[in-house]
Amino acid sequence: MHRLMWLANVQQFFSDKAPTQLWNDYSTWLNNRNLFQQLYQRYPLNELYDIDFSSRDQQLSQGILITFHFGPYRLLPKILVRCGYKITLLAATNILKREAEYYSRELREAGLPSEMLECIDANHPYALRKILSAVNEKRLILVFLDANEGQQPNDANHDDRLPVPFAAHYFLWRINILKLAARFKIPLYCSYMQPSRELIPWTVRPFESIMTNDEHTAEDAMMRAFSRLQLVFQQMMKQGWIYWENWAFIHQYHTALADGNMGITAAGSWLLPLEYQQEKYLFDIKNRQFFKIKG
Repeated sequence: MHRLMWLANVQQFFSDKAPTQLWNDYSTWLNNRNLFQQLYQRYPLNELYDIDFSSRDQQLSQGILITFHFGPYRLLPKILVRCGYKITLLAATNILKREAEYYSRELREAGLPSEMLECIDANHPYALRKILSAVNEKRLILVFLDANEGQQPNDANHDDRLPVPFAAHYFLWRINILKLAARFKIPLYCSYMQPSRELIPWTVRPFESIMTNDEHTAEDAMMRAFSRLQLVFQQMMKQGWIYWENWAFIHQYHTALADGNMGITAAGSWLLPLEYQQEKYLFDIKNRQFFKIKG
């Protein structure tokens, strides 16, 4: 099922790819994920202190750092802590349950205080107050913008989202964090993990400022930041769209645009046979629909 949804998600953006190429792309994507897991195990936080990061030091006093689930992204918070930043990770409740324990364990094993990497639940009623407090404490707020890049089921409110074109389709990005930074004049930066030829085969891309305090209005600041952020995202994907983890989850955020129940007569249908619980089905990749075969 995981593979089928990945194929359906990617096919929306690369409609010219043959089924066999998509199948091979999925194998490459999955292999990359396994390699990233090996990097996490090979470079725990305590091991990073044996590596010289002085050439990449780019100290920021405070602000919000936007990043993406690209490459071995779990290394990014650890490298930032290694470089002396006090990090506050902003994420949804279900994500924090997993990530908070992972980073807490990394801090304990490195003998570092828990304040070096704290978390804020984005769904908490006092999340805004906590974010502003963290900024005042000279902490760097880390936000994975693509953690929820689209419309939720039964959610018709598009006011907090803007489209981001990519390949033959588009994403919908939540822009609440941009509005927040513009309203309270919080410096906003962007970075991500990119391939490297150094000891660790991935490194932190130099921080890029995407919002400063010199824009005339909050709306102007927010739209300028959104434009700059899109450019960074496009540059990142050109380095290898296959490194982006969220191809597996797009169907959870975008409403299905199925062509009714036309099945094999639907324009552009690709049907893959599969068997599930001793029942036979055809899966329509384009429309993400299953059709049971009655034998």
